[in-house]
Amino acid sequence: MSQEQWYAMFASSAGKEEEGDLRIVSTDISGDAASVKVIETYPKSIYIDYLNLLRLNGKWTIVNKIYTSRPR
Repeated sequence: MSQEQWYAMFASSAGKEEEGDLRIVSTDISGDAASVKVIETYPKSIYIDYLNLLRLNGKWTIVNKIYTSRPR
């Protein structure tokens, strides 16, 4: 899936506030690399995101994301 296709999936909700709770539940940093686990709880679903980040030119950048979800 291209980045444009991924963005298109969320076009109808762009700029709208979502009813949910986001929590960073763990971080692991080793030098200029990091991994973060985020749990997003919404009225009908729960998403668990795993983000990999790199510090590039002094700025943290997400370089990879995977997730899983389930009904609430």
